[in-house]
Amino acid sequence: MQEMMGDRLERLFSECDKHVLRMNSAKAKLAAVLPLTSIGYSALTEDEIEHIDQFLFRFAKLQDAIGQRLFKSILLFLQEDVEGVPFVDILSKLEKLHLIESSTQWQMLREVRNEIAHQYDDAPELAAQALNTIFDSKVLLESIYLGLKEAYLNRK
Repeated sequence: MQEMMGDRLERLFSECDKHVLRMNSAKAKLAAVLPLTSIGYSALTEDEIEHIDQFLFRFAKLQDAIGQRLFKSILLFLQEDVEGVPFVDILSKLEKLHLIESSTQWQMLREVRNEIAHQYDDAPELAAQALNTIFDSKVLLESIYLGLKEAYLNRK
């Protein structure tokens, strides 16, 4: 069972590494326009919009992979009982085991992601603020992921 969970985690880490790599690449290509202003948002080129879309897509995919699969898988690898456990309790268990710093941080990341789902085409200032917030949140999301990966590698 432990070996099977290790294999599953290795595949998950590989997937997440790709999301991180592509998210970082997209953000690097946007360095000249960040942080966004309302004027900057209105003047984005098609290429810049594609890089933003790529960043948002990879941010969401990384967040989904962590929240929907990695959290539970790492707890199972550590032989924690998480079958049928509500997500909020999984977050609490991760926090108690010092695998994440704070369940509140994860909930904040979810709120940031949900905020960007709103369409702001007619409000460039709001769009710029929402995008700047999610770009800034990348550091926290990546930190959570890398902390989980490090914890796994240390216990492997």
